[in-house]
Amino acid sequence: MNLIDWHKLPPLTTLRAFEATGRLGGYSAAARSLNVTTAAIAQQVRKLEADLGIALVRRDGRGLALTAAGRTLAGTLNDAFEQIAKGIDDVSVQEAARGVRVSTTVRFVDAVIMPRLSDFWAKHPGVQVSFAAEGNSWDLDLEAFDIAIRGGPPDHVWNGAAQKLLLKSPFVLCGTPELVRSSAKDLAGVPWIRDNSIGGHVFEGVVRDVGLSLAELQLVDPGGPKFELDAALQGYGLHLSPEVTVKKHLDQGDLEAIDIRLDWVACYFAVYRKGRVSNQVNNFLKWLTVTCAPLSYGA
Repeated sequence: MNLIDWHKLPPLTTLRAFEATGRLGGYSAAARSLNVTTAAIAQQVRKLEADLGIALVRRDGRGLALTAAGRTLAGTLNDAFEQIAKGIDDVSVQEAARGVRVSTTVRFVDAVIMPRLSDFWAKHPGVQVSFAAEGNSWDLDLEAFDIAIRGGPPDHVWNGAAQKLLLKSPFVLCGTPELVRSSAKDLAGVPWIRDNSIGGHVFEGVVRDVGLSLAELQLVDPGGPKFELDAALQGYGLHLSPEVTVKKHLDQGDLEAIDIRLDWVACYFAVYRKGRVSNQVNNFLKWLTVTCAPLSYGA
């Protein structure tokens, strides 16, 4: 590919004004197509002629005609601008087909997004949204994903990225009704499910706040967030979780919260690239923000 010496090229505004003049047959028509004045088009064409040292247009009765050099340049510019327009269209089509790619936690997408996603599609039909349930422990990759949904403390900042707080949710310690009843007198007398997905030493802090230590607990580690909830629903242990991710099961009675105050709150953020984002990504961000607002603690 040949390198372009941009210092030798005239300004784009003059090239665009001349291309429109040649294609449409005059200054007035070019001015209307570019939404500027006729005088502005004429000035840009004269500037291009001065830069090149070549006459490009000439008077032809009451109108204008292109010189031989003008016809050559107009044809070249028309082909070039058509190629640019096609390239932009191709990129736009590819971007639209790609849709919105979201990295999130398995629990958040299951509890918050999937039950409500039909509302987004009703407002924005045809927009593909795909999820990768990577979880909090994965590094942000905002080249591979448009949005990353991550949990963290209220003051957490992702350097080099933009972020929006989606919702806050208090932590609850819960289990099957039978297990909760059996733990009423002794929280250390029943198994606890080891949650490795929360981060920020929340699990250890809650254990400490209820007057226990990790050493005296019987810990069950199913190996992942999805399995942790499944294990809790099977009655294999008490489960510490942001309330929003287990609310359905609490409402249905599959799980029951232990009546103990926990001074821990989970915050979920949407993290995305700084600067301009595509309309699809922007629409999903707006929808996500509005959807999560009424679910937030204290809303």
